[in-house]
Amino acid sequence: MAEISILVPVYNVEKYLSACLDSILQQTYTDFEVICMDDGSTDRSGDILDAYAGKDERIRVIHKANAGYGETMNAAMQLAKGNYIGIVESDDTIEYDMYQVLYDTITEYGLDLVKTDFYAVWDNKDGTVRKQYCCLTNDSEMYHSVISPCVQTTAYLAEKFTWNALYKKELIMGNNIRYNETPGASYQDNGFWFQTFYWAKRIMFLDRAFYNYRQDNVLSSVHDNQKVYAMKNEFDFIRKFMVSYRIAAIELYQICFHWRMLAYIGTLERIDLPLKPGFAKTIEEERVFYEEQKEACYDYMTEKQLSIIKNPVTYVEEVLIRFGEITGKVISGYENIIVYGAGEYGERVTYRVKAQKTDAQTVKVAVTELKGKGIVCQGETVCEIAECIRDKESSLVILAVKEGSAAFSEMLSTLRKLQFSNIITASAKEIDEKYVNEGKDRMEDKSGTGTGTD
Repeated sequence: MAEISILVPVYNVEKYLSACLDSILQQTYTDFEVICMDDGSTDRSGDILDAYAGKDERIRVIHKANAGYGETMNAAMQLAKGNYIGIVESDDTIEYDMYQVLYDTITEYGLDLVKTDFYAVWDNKDGTVRKQYCCLTNDSEMYHSVISPCVQTTAYLAEKFTWNALYKKELIMGNNIRYNETPGASYQDNGFWFQTFYWAKRIMFLDRAFYNYRQDNVLSSVHDNQKVYAMKNEFDFIRKFMVSYRIAAIELYQICFHWRMLAYIGTLERIDLPLKPGFAKTIEEERVFYEEQKEACYDYMTEKQLSIIKNPVTYVEEVLIRFGEITGKVISGYENIIVYGAGEYGERVTYRVKAQKTDAQTVKVAVTELKGKGIVCQGETVCEIAECIRDKESSLVILAVKEGSAAFSEMLSTLRKLQFSNIITASAKEIDEKYVNEGKDRMEDKSGTGTGTD
């Protein structure tokens, strides 16, 4: 019987799966089994798993209907035969000596679990990999010492990821630790993290990185707009666990509030613009609720994090969406509103325009050249600016790039050549001869050649 069971949940990761499995099979520690749970993959992931299983008897492959991460991981744990359990996500890789070091540590100190630092990794276009070292905690004294989380609750403030660790199977099975299986949920490792820390009596952190955590998988949950409230659901699951076990330690509720709010900030940053205002209101409502419950704690937040949590709606309007100067009054009187620019500014300006326009007004998003690419911006198919000249007299063009930038000058020149006359900036400044001359004066003053007087 293998000493370690390594659980690998798999769903549509054909691009990364071989590298993941190779990194596991190349471990210097060899007494392990690999349980690969294919959660209904529709790409070549299942075939890749079967090919590896045919070459190495330590690999067990289970093909199943898609049921989500939580159910998949619970099923995998039930199949584990080892005395210890490791987790490797199928788009990540591990260093060659990870399980040797973790096994030696967990057995030497009689631990329930051991966790390590990790790398965040991205693939470069030239085939190389960019790696960034990430620490579990900034408290150096927490490393290489046996910690009891129920006593030293600040251990809960260490990074929550579950895959950069090795667990004693008895910790999991003996305490009936399970993942949240809510259909369609995500980030279900958060509930697993809290349960393992709650039941563990002896844990240790190591200040070495063995795990390579991929940041650029477009299928990851962090890129999924359907997962807007997934973090809320998961932290609700944790709080329900705490209430059901009558956990009285208020500091644990406060730490979970801290992690909940930080997760909400991350969600607020990544979701699409139309979803941000609604989610900001959710943050506001929850902050007020947990303050009333005496569970809110801001001791561990940075000033920026605190300012967002205290004023999420304002933060969305003024920082994430911006360009509040684009009002219905500004764009009134024009049949067509053309947003010139489809980048970050273009996304936000288009969002503002669509929120302010009348039903009779049309919105177009344009760039100078598409070069054969199909681009969509806030639900609008992007066209080339030259295609808009037919209706230029009845159109308002909003130059959706940073004022004063090289792109701004080039795009303004293009508009002049095409003889568009109704032009404003993203901050709703009218672009006329006065604006152009003032811009030239500013540039001359910066270069020291200006001739203006005070």
